[in-house]
Formats: sequence, structure tokens, C-alpha cells
Amino acid sequence: MKREITHNTSTHRFETIEDGIIGYVEYEPYKGGIDITHTIVPKPIGGRGIAADLVKEALEYAKEDGLKVIPSCSYVKVFLERYNQQYGELEDKRDTKFPTIEGGIGHSCGVNKPPKE
Repeated sequence: MKREITHNTSTHRFETIEDGIIGYVEYEPYKGGIDITHTIVPKPIGGRGIAADLVKEALEYAKEDGLKVIPSCSYVKVFLERYNQQYGELEDKRDTKFPTIEGGIGHSCGVNKPPKE
């Protein structure tokens, strides 16, 4: 069964509701593309492939509209690498606005700066 995903253009999000809980991919539009900044799937609905479905929907939107994608969200970056054959041409190779935190593990997106020591 295909998950229902809504493109909420006013908030720049692709959203789905599962078990009454919302999961979403958030982006910032720019001339010629979208910067995907966050993939949010709360723990109670995690592990169901929701993040992948949301990201795929966002990438399909970009593909259909001839837009480039900046993967500021690390989950999206990994997704683009994993599905390079299908979506690799969408990636805008410019730097993301969020720095990589050295020594980080797992996926974190939308990190503005490392924590102060």
C-alpha cells in the first residue's frame, strides 16, 4: 500500500501522518532548486520506511520540476549516494549551509554549529 504524502507548499514540507503522528521532510526553495534541510520522523513511528518515502517524494518532485537538490540533511545525502543511479543527477554540489561535525556518528540534519565546549 502506498503511503499518502502531502506537499505542503506554504510550509515547504512533504508530510505524512501515521498513527496520528506527523513525519516530514522540510526544504528551502532557491532559484533552480530546493535545499532539503530536515527529515523528521518521531521515534514512535520510526523504522517503517517513512523517511525514505518522504525523501523519495521530495526527490521525485525535484526531478519532475527540473530542480536541483542541496542535501543539507545528512539522511538525504546518504539517500542520494545510495540511489545515485536514480537521483544522483539532482544533487547540487555546492556546499550545504550546515557544517559537518567531525567525529559525528549516525544521521543528523540541520545542525547549525557544533556545541560549545
